[in-house]
Amino acid sequence: MPQYFADIKPTEFFLTDAEAHHACVVARHKEGDVIRVFDGTGRQFMGCIEKVQKKFVRGTLLNPCPVRKVALDLTLAFVPNSRTGLEEVLDKGTQLGVSAFLPILSARSEYDVLKKFDGKNERWHQIMVSACKQCDTPFIPQILPPVKFEQALAQTGPALLAYEAEFTHTLFWGMAQLKNPRAVRVYVGPAGGWTEEEVSFAKKCGVLPVTLGVNILRAETACLAVAAKLL
Repeated sequence: MPQYFADIKPTEFFLTDAEAHHACVVARHKEGDVIRVFDGTGRQFMGCIEKVQKKFVRGTLLNPCPVRKVALDLTLAFVPNSRTGLEEVLDKGTQLGVSAFLPILSARSEYDVLKKFDGKNERWHQIMVSACKQCDTPFIPQILPPVKFEQALAQTGPALLAYEAEFTHTLFWGMAQLKNPRAVRVYVGPAGGWTEEEVSFAKKCGVLPVTLGVNILRAETACLAVAAKLL
């Protein structure tokens, strides 16, 4: 059964705009139908549609749905190479269970995400909503405001750095060194890779460089490999 992104109140839910259109025009639900709704924070309910108007649906909540959550809170800190590449990471990463995305700007960035964020944030949120609907999760990841790599490293917490010049230490070695935390940040660089200065600075900040395998991956593939391996 498909689910719909809703504004959930104590006893009611509301669908507006695109979600109302999807439910009642595309899926042809009508008053009296039972549907599944979620709010992106982990709440998911069965609900009964009570009133349908143009681009607006009101319903009554019935019973909560059992919810499963991935065991690791993974923040994917990545350098987008293009708009389409960024959106691919958001879409597939959400499906895999990433908890948060942090777009960053590095020395070899080709796409200035700092200039694009305010204008695209709503679109990117909708991409994650659609991914949640696809994979039946009630958790919409956070998309954190973009920062420069050095600023991101100043933020504390267990972290790893995917590095194409590291050949020995794997993601799982890195997690073991960090004592298998429940939350971790993994940095993935741009198409041109990290500079030696960036890797050196990351090490000084306590971030451990790790390999993702024998082959050198496209930046977007590397992001998804991290999520698939850890989640």
